[in-house]
Amino acid sequence: MHELPETELIQKAQQGHPLAFRYLVERHQKMTYTLAYRFLNNADDAKDIVQEAFIRIWKNLDQYKPEVKFSTWLYKITTNLCLDRIKSKHHQQQKNQVSEDFKIASSTTPEKILEQEELAAFVHHAAQTLTPKQQAVFILSDLQGLSMNEIEESLGMSKGNIKSNLYYARLAMQEKIKNIFFTPSTITS
Repeated sequence: MHELPETELIQKAQQGHPLAFRYLVERHQKMTYTLAYRFLNNADDAKDIVQEAFIRIWKNLDQYKPEVKFSTWLYKITTNLCLDRIKSKHHQQQKNQVSEDFKIASSTTPEKILEQEELAAFVHHAAQTLTPKQQAVFILSDLQGLSMNEIEESLGMSKGNIKSNLYYARLAMQEKIKNIFFTPSTITS
């Protein structure tokens, strides 16, 4: 059953086959965790969001529309849960905590790994200062690599609104990067 196409797994899960749903979770768990972690920058909060997202999927599986990609539906649920968590007081208190779990890419030297971890921590911290809409669009587009159509379906925003928020998010991120990496002492005339 694990090798079945996703549409068949969804149909079997809708018919009440828990093993089919388990395989759906296994296929999408890592992607969902990565998305949640990029929003929350906290491993425990990300795990909670993943669990809550799949519980919502299970409870609402009968409402799934096959014309929408399952991953897009899951992105939408996960993104909304993350935005709700960001707004909560609990997350605001932990907002400045930077986890060491995230790595942009694997590398061979400890120095490269450290540089990548520092850059990842900076990007996560900087992204948390964006408005919730800008943060959502920036993470889905630039960190998760979703297409404009997938972002539109995930967030329920118009393409114009997405482009506008992405423009201002990138502008803010560019300014933050410039302030950190290109201080007057590092620029020579």
